[in-house]
Amino acid sequence: MKTVLIPLFVHGSDSCCDCQPGHSFRADWCLDLHGFLSPEEFATRLQQINAHVQSVELMTQKTKKLLYYLGSIGAFLLSTIIYVIMQSAGGVPIGFGISGILFVFVKYMIEKNAAERAIAFTNLLNGLFAQYNKHEHPTVNWKFWWVRSYENYITGLDGKAYGNGHMNNLRLSFGLSVKFAALFADNALIILEINDALSDLTKHTVGVNLNISSQPSHIL
Repeated sequence: MKTVLIPLFVHGSDSCCDCQPGHSFRADWCLDLHGFLSPEEFATRLQQINAHVQSVELMTQKTKKLLYYLGSIGAFLLSTIIYVIMQSAGGVPIGFGISGILFVFVKYMIEKNAAERAIAFTNLLNGLFAQYNKHEHPTVNWKFWWVRSYENYITGLDGKAYGNGHMNNLRLSFGLSVKFAALFADNALIILEINDALSDLTKHTVGVNLNISSQPSHIL
């Protein structure tokens, strides 16, 4: 079986102010696709996929870090303000306690927002790929995965993937847990599996249905 990996590229620059620059799946046509998708068909398919998920913008790792930094600064300022208002040594632990609770809440909201975006993104792609696979099995199989690191995944250093946006449980204290996905634009990966056994038989006969609906419903 041949495998073609299509990563999600984040647009924009490395500037800390460019936090939500948008993203798109990009890949060059390769010989592994010969007999299944022509260069034109492959480019059209990627355009359809990107149009289908454009209504959901994933959070990036850079955005998460920036929001954490802002949360930390806010917590420190709150502690300072409480200390100044109380004008006593007791204001320090009280300030840190309140700001610590606030920071944990902000962190939870950041992760929750990222998770909701990731889940919506996953559902959109899985729905579209179900339509693709209905018409193209068993010649090709489209699937969407979350990976910890794209570079490590392709080099075999870390092959763990979250198939179809597989959910993880983040366990908290007192028996509580929160469900999250891999979350971020940096972790999204399309995997196109091509059946070698059908290659010779379908080289000149496999067609791609370019009329499959790719209009997304409004999620976020």
